[in-house]
Amino acid sequence: MKPLKAKRINRKGQASVEYLVVLAIAIVIAVVAVGVVVGFIKIGTATTYKKKGAVYWRSADIGIMDWEIHTEASNSTLILQNNKEYQIHIDWIDTDSTGTISVGRTLIPGDTYKLMTKVINCSQGGSYSFEISYQFDNKEHSVDNKKFTGVEKMAGTCHEQ
Repeated sequence: MKPLKAKRINRKGQASVEYLVVLAIAIVIAVVAVGVVVGFIKIGTATTYKKKGAVYWRSADIGIMDWEIHTEASNSTLILQNNKEYQIHIDWIDTDSTGTISVGRTLIPGDTYKLMTKVINCSQGGSYSFEISYQFDNKEHSVDNKKFTGVEKMAGTCHEQ
């Protein structure tokens, strides 16, 4: 009698196929992970830009300590602060999209003023980004018509009243 031989299965390509399948799964996981991280970076960039602008404007020569820009039918608010070491008189504020707003307010160092205006506005549900310029007078040294233009934009989301 002849010994029974077990059937042999041809397994020469199995290792290569398994390697390719594992490699494909790893690539898919890496692509998904990169997509998720890029999504968070995009979300974080807008938030960082707004925070950077807020920090800048709080420390500017004439600081904007807080602001709330409303839709067209409402009053918008800017809290202005004199961060200079001397008394100033703010003549006007100019934004690149809404025009000049007359202020006419004298502030001692560290003093704040709540400016309410209907001139600065934005569309409902939208966001805004304004360049801000001021004209002010240095009352202590009698220097008039000094102009200050901010380096950062004032940015945010419109508020509804």
